[in-house]
Amino acid sequence: SAQAIVALLAVLKAGGAYVPLDPSHPPRRLAQLLEEAGIRVVLSESALSERLPPRELRVIRVDAEAASLAAESPERLQGSAGPSHLVYVLFTSGSTGMPKGVAVEHRQLVNYLHGVSQRLALPALASYAHISTLSADLGNTVLFPPLCLGGTLHLLAEELSTDPDALSAYGEAHRLDCLKIVPSHLSALLSGSRPEQVLPRRVLVLGGEASSWELIERIEALSPGLRIINHYGPTETTVGVLTEALSRGQRPPGAATVPVGRPLANSRVYVLDGQGEPVPVGVAGELYIGGAGVSRGYLNRPEQTLERFVSDPYAGVAGARMYRTGDRVRYLED
Repeated sequence: SAQAIVALLAVLKAGGAYVPLDPSHPPRRLAQLLEEAGIRVVLSESALSERLPPRELRVIRVDAEAASLAAESPERLQGSAGPSHLVYVLFTSGSTGMPKGVAVEHRQLVNYLHGVSQRLALPALASYAHISTLSADLGNTVLFPPLCLGGTLHLLAEELSTDPDALSAYGEAHRLDCLKIVPSHLSALLSGSRPEQVLPRRVLVLGGEASSWELIERIEALSPGLRIINHYGPTETTVGVLTEALSRGQRPPGAATVPVGRPLANSRVYVLDGQGEPVPVGVAGELYIGGAGVSRGYLNRPEQTLERFVSDPYAGVAGARMYRTGDRVRYLED
């Protein structure tokens, strides 16, 4: 809801860092995140606050306390957060064990905001559609550009973003310029009666999993003038670090998935072998990411941070770090 965005901005203006909690998660998972992040204040609403586990928390219910909140001073707060302070902590799925909180600083998010906005190349006052949960960073690609650079943010509820015909009607009524979505989610939405209305007018960003050339060709057939951008990057390097503008003419013979792309401004990527040495073009290696988007690391997990956030010997800058993604990639000839 719009209240969630107001709450998010309020936390940042107050000098805090936000930790989004998904109300669909079971109480045990919520309790883990509250404990791991050391959360002291929860912004919620009456119906959702009942799902919080019993613990000592200051819970602000924005609906029930609307009158007292409205009586607060309207004076602008004096900003207390600097570039190296935390802006948010987002937790991994925990599929490989306990969920880890990725600690991202203001300077890393601002760097991403400017880098991805250059790649989107949208005009002022464009409309951006946000359809993913706030507890993951997938949607940050379309969340922060309109708030920080000017534009309109459309927050699409789950019942809208999972109904092809309802989303088509919304797209027709509001003429959305940019949409960020997971490829499998988009494939399901294109099964409706008017799939072309699901697509935005100007830029479609695909991320979160590998994209197939078959999906790209289907999108181009539905909306020939649409710019399609593949976007890759782990949460640990702030939302995403590689993008590639796609068209069917790029497809190499026999290729199934699209390229993950080229780095955003102030980012560096390396394809390295098991000894940390660069591999030749066409040879598979592990992808390492360096540059301004590399986050602080895992919250309160120094050993795991040291394991994945390692020294960057190729940066030429003292103290530079790079993140080991664990993903296997190779350079194409171009």
